[in-house]
Amino acid sequence: MFDLARFLPYHINRTGVRLASAFGDELARYDLAVPMWRVMAALWHGGEQKTGDLMAATSIEQSTLSRLVTAMEKRGLLTRRRSESDARTVVVKLTAEGNRLTKELIPYALRNERIALRGFSDAEIDLLLAMLTRIYENAADLEL
Repeated sequence: MFDLARFLPYHINRTGVRLASAFGDELARYDLAVPMWRVMAALWHGGEQKTGDLMAATSIEQSTLSRLVTAMEKRGLLTRRRSESDARTVVVKLTAEGNRLTKELIPYALRNERIALRGFSDAEIDLLLAMLTRIYENAADLEL
């Protein structure tokens, strides 16, 4: 029997949309969109990255990521270059301005996370993140 109230994809999507919408309102003041933030956050966290790794870190499809990188490069938020070891590979890196803006946005992201996790203990948060990681890894089996 199908029970929407117990259907995990429904809850994950609904929660993600609410969180992204709230943060999107903050980002709009900077003329940014949530996918741009995901790129910036991934580069902030992981440093310079190959586009393939950035695709995996952000869950953004290749053509969409390419358009985002182009737009963000025009704004001076990041640079891209060919890899020295493999000319077919593109490497992306935040610029000083991209780093500055990411650093400015992190408190807004953390505030939204704090509000979303209000009332959860540290142990519950750790468990939630571990379970979401497991779900994400299990979902790889769905990609054919």
